[in-house]
Amino acid sequence: MKPDVSTYVSGIIMSGGANLLGMAASLITIMIAARLLSQDELGGFFLVMLVVQFTALLGDIGLKNTAIRALSTLPVASNAFIQTARYLLTLTLATSLMACLAVSLSTSSLTMLWPYETFQTHVAYIGPIAFLTTGFQVVLSLLVGAKEFRMLSAVSVGVEISRAILSTAGLLFGLGISALLWGMIVSRLLGIGAVWATMPSLFALTFQHPERAALLKFGGWLYGCSLVSILMVRASDAILTTYMGTAALAVYSAALQVPSVLQRGFESIRPALLGYMSAQPTAETSPQLVAIRLVTAFLAVASMLLLVLSGPLMSVLYSNKYESGIEIMQVLSVWAAFSIVNYLFSIILIGGGQSKQAFVLTVPQLVMTITFTWFLVPRHGGFGAAIALLATAFVGNIIGASLVAKGKLPIWYGLIMVFLRAAIPLILLLTAVLLTKPSLLGLTVLMSLTVVMLVTLRVIVPDDLEALRLVTSMMVRRGAASPIKV
Repeated sequence: MKPDVSTYVSGIIMSGGANLLGMAASLITIMIAARLLSQDELGGFFLVMLVVQFTALLGDIGLKNTAIRALSTLPVASNAFIQTARYLLTLTLATSLMACLAVSLSTSSLTMLWPYETFQTHVAYIGPIAFLTTGFQVVLSLLVGAKEFRMLSAVSVGVEISRAILSTAGLLFGLGISALLWGMIVSRLLGIGAVWATMPSLFALTFQHPERAALLKFGGWLYGCSLVSILMVRASDAILTTYMGTAALAVYSAALQVPSVLQRGFESIRPALLGYMSAQPTAETSPQLVAIRLVTAFLAVASMLLLVLSGPLMSVLYSNKYESGIEIMQVLSVWAAFSIVNYLFSIILIGGGQSKQAFVLTVPQLVMTITFTWFLVPRHGGFGAAIALLATAFVGNIIGASLVAKGKLPIWYGLIMVFLRAAIPLILLLTAVLLTKPSLLGLTVLMSLTVVMLVTLRVIVPDDLEALRLVTSMMVRRGAASPIKV
């Protein structure tokens, strides 16, 4: 049965909006915590969540992606859909439980590695939060597979808002880090409970499925990509904490929050981007070049604005005691743009059936990240960790262009030039800001010069932006005109 395209389009738009709202709620929570907690306490929270993220990813083993792919091809009311959903949910809970038990048994090693009181007194939360996080993610995957996009958006936003409310209330009552951790536990329980109440037939345990081997085989390389990508970013956090302590992690993680919004923003523009690509005359224009050009144009402008506004943002969002993170945020603003281009290279490879090549793209970057971070962090702290990520993403995009081009020199040259035309002005702007620390007038002048460079180098092309706007408007109208059957 051919899927309803309008349903997917409007569902993707709603999911993108839900992601942005959820990110805003999470950012507000961190803003409040930064004012009510010390840097050591907030850093202890980020360190706990670092281990939680690793544990949850180890417990997932790629089943989240498998659930979306397998369930999307089955009729929602069929026995096959229900049996597959139950099997994947059961398997995810089992693997997540084993991962949590393994991490719990290694608690003594973790506390020896990071002997910080704010971490040691809250290490017991790691297992429960990781288990609920993995469970919540696979439950959301069940909603995607069932095409329950409205429910997906409502649950995603509801969980983040309830987390923000519960965490803020706990902070105001003086519960400290525990308020943030309990907020995560209760909000995830509420989210899972909401889906359970809506689709109770999917919540049953079974290890029986006629296509167990095929389900487990799918997504192996994709899981490897996800695992290495998380390791690539979070290795900097772990090394920074080991050398510099939880206060340094608090400043670095706070500086990372706003640039991370770019990644959620990319998720929101993907439908329009894909629609534009499909409208291109592929006989004349490589769709990869079109995609990279559009993404880099958007990211160049967004990154430039974040870089220029980093100073006010750090002070307004987190208070003056986090001003030491301004330069870190400036570097991470450019890194976020480079990393999303890298992510797009992975999407192109995976979409072309080259999941193994997408995994190959991440491995050298992990090695570079660890090497650069280990060298730079002892000398420059969080700023060194940010520089390590930026350098890795830059080199990674050169590698990504080579893999996507498949040895075709004209395509490789085109991809490299599209990326470099956006990257060089951003790096020049970053260098000028870091070296001169300009006033507001100076920042305005530098930003104007950067815009001139982007236009001169044809990174920002008016025709592309106008076409993208028209496609976006058309897709929104189609989504609004087609009600979703729930």
